[in-house]
Amino acid sequence: MGIKNKQIYYAMSLVITTLVIGADYRRRLARCLVSKGSYAAKHGYTYVQGDEKFWDRTRPIAWSKIPFLLHVCSTLPEGALVWQSDADVLITNMDLRVEEHVLPLLPVGKDLLLTKDACGSINTGNMIFRNTAWFRGFLKRTLEQTQFTYHIWWEQAAMIYLLQTVSTDAAMIEVSMEHKRFNAFLRGQPGQPLWEPGDFLVHFAGVGDDKQIKQLTDACLAGEVPRISM
Repeated sequence: MGIKNKQIYYAMSLVITTLVIGADYRRRLARCLVSKGSYAAKHGYTYVQGDEKFWDRTRPIAWSKIPFLLHVCSTLPEGALVWQSDADVLITNMDLRVEEHVLPLLPVGKDLLLTKDACGSINTGNMIFRNTAWFRGFLKRTLEQTQFTYHIWWEQAAMIYLLQTVSTDAAMIEVSMEHKRFNAFLRGQPGQPLWEPGDFLVHFAGVGDDKQIKQLTDACLAGEVPRISM
């Protein structure tokens, strides 16, 4: 589903967003993308998939998530609930609803939910936010952190920096340790729970080869339990 104008009415309780740039990338991650569209359709959510329209060619591609989300926010009512999920995320349990499974992790009075992942880092690959003036300002401040333009974590490094250095931003962000519920990995530090069949989703974080993502996707959907070394 695309975004055509600001008058679109979102009757659904949740908007799921994903940015994916490049025809080859879309093709290799097709099963991940289809899983989100199917999940949204099953539960009456809205799925918005961004493309090259939002590509900021002056920065690494990952940064284009920010103008994409700002555009999405401009089309939504104030306070609308959005789940931003990176393209390399596969939903593996279609029966779990965000309202019951994830949303309880976001306290009243906070506008952004992140997780501390199995590798011990704050991760923005899956995040839930409310479309508020604070969050839109947070996105704009993220773009301003040009010292992280070529950091290996790109916009994620900028968001972490704001979380750790700006008290007014930290006050609006919830960082959950329950990463397996909303951002499960196939790799992690010793003792950290990793993705298993029946979990809500798997995030193929750290897999630089999208051909390998396709192989891992096939394995997960076949009921296997693949693992990636640290």
